Amino acid sequence: MNGLSSYVAGLISLVVFLAVLAWILRICAADARRRGKSPLLVTLLIFVSFPLGLLVWLLFRPEPLDGANSGFRLEDHRVQ
Repeated sequence: MNGLSSYVAGLISLVVFLAVLAWILRICAADARRRGKSPLLVTLLIFVSFPLGLLVWLLFRPEPLDGANSGFRLEDHRVQ
């Protein structure tokens, strides 16, 4: 039974690995493209140094090229 449990654990790890990769490719590459950065480089940064690379991208990513800011802006909610 020890061999079977190792096989199942390896299979689960592979599925999680592929799910994270698919998420990075879909979400982060599209975000990089919208912000005028290379999707390949951003994907590699995040994937190679996950989760630190994801945190770095989220903290230091540039503004979108289209000028739309979908995030929270304090200036929009200040009371005059």
